[in-house]
Amino acid sequence: MLELSDISSGYGKALVLRDVSLSVKPGEIMCLFGRNGAGKTTTLKTITGLLPLESGVIRLEGADISSLPPHEVPKAGIGYVPQGRRLFADLSVAENIEIGLMVRGEGAQTKEWVLELFPRLRERLRQRAET
Repeated sequence: MLELSDISSGYGKALVLRDVSLSVKPGEIMCLFGRNGAGKTTTLKTITGLLPLESGVIRLEGADISSLPPHEVPKAGIGYVPQGRRLFADLSVAENIEIGLMVRGEGAQTKEWVLELFPRLRERLRQRAET
């Protein structure tokens, strides 16, 4: 489970998130909706360590990940795809999936799970990702 407990974060002196709490249980899909400037990206950047946490706690499967550096967060099991689909456009869809799996040391079972979630990807595994 991913759990945010009273997190606050922002940019410099501008606090964007104030005491935000939420939890995502295993198997759940969470969507953040809101207008521009509502704090969606700030929430994700804070979870992934790209923005400093001013206060509060972020837990994944009960472990405090609040102070993990950004490069360690994917290894813990959290991914973030920023707007703009940051893909390796010249590589195939399959190669892009493999790169994502390498970070966590995952294999065929996780790849199959991804392809079940997004069946259209299976049809496009050999295509370049930019298509």
